[in-house]
Amino acid sequence: MADKPAPSLPSRHLDIYLLRCFQALVSEAHVTHAAEKMGIGQPAMSTTLARLRLLFADPILVRTEKGMVATPRAMEALRQVNHALELIDQTLAEGTLFDPLTAKVSFRISASESVGFLLVPRLISLLRLSAPGVTLEFHTPELPVVRQELESGDTDLVVAFLRDPPQGLRSMSLMSQRLCVIAAGNHPDIQGQLSMAQYLRFPHAVYALGRKGGSTIEKMVDDALGEAGMTRTIGATLTSTLASTSVVARSDLLATIPERIALDFAPSLGLQILPPPLALGHVDTSMFWHNRMQNNSAHRWLRQQLKAVAESLNAA
Repeated sequence: MADKPAPSLPSRHLDIYLLRCFQALVSEAHVTHAAEKMGIGQPAMSTTLARLRLLFADPILVRTEKGMVATPRAMEALRQVNHALELIDQTLAEGTLFDPLTAKVSFRISASESVGFLLVPRLISLLRLSAPGVTLEFHTPELPVVRQELESGDTDLVVAFLRDPPQGLRSMSLMSQRLCVIAAGNHPDIQGQLSMAQYLRFPHAVYALGRKGGSTIEKMVDDALGEAGMTRTIGATLTSTLASTSVVARSDLLATIPERIALDFAPSLGLQILPPPLALGHVDTSMFWHNRMQNNSAHRWLRQQLKAVAESLNAA
């Protein structure tokens, strides 16, 4: 006769401390590392793991040749636990005034490369003076999962140009800039003016987000050409918009990039900055966040800092 699974304990026995231990165990996938993270001994964490296994009626961590691995149920539960703990922390924090001078907090920001180039250095410079204990973690946006990352708490803030932002997110416009075409100063055929024939004749350096396709700007350019029944030739696909400036400066390739980036690199690289021979909309950079963070004092403070940095850049 098969053994019956051990009955799980009532959920009322699952307190905040146990949830934080569960979070540490699953995220670290290592009992000793989880114990260090929680500031307790390894035997105490092993006892806690045994209790959590009863509560969840699941092994939570299983041993493999490569070490401990979280079970599928534990990984799924981790997302819910992360969300629950963030709501608890938010509720506790909202009753207190955020003090940037003394706060020890980390924000996870998803920012496009052009945003990273223009806003991030200025933001970090500001925060080093006004909030020395605040740290920022940046990563490149994954456009298909922007909403999910904000909902799950994996990302606190998204700062990017999104042509079709997900529904249900809070947002604030930060800056708007034109697109321009850059060409080498010694280009063999282009000097001071750019025709549509030249734009189509010479290959382009384009920016791609990994292997998932072109960036929002590249798609906007291709869509505008497609509406006119035209296509451009791709000469190089790069992992960086900034890299396109050096590539263009040393070749006959063209690139369509935000104007502020072009203006920054043109003097040192001898680039020509030319108006596009087709109608392209502006690049409107905004910040996006989930509604549950709307009244969080720390998050509200961060949004204010970004807004101030963008306003100073716009004024300049």
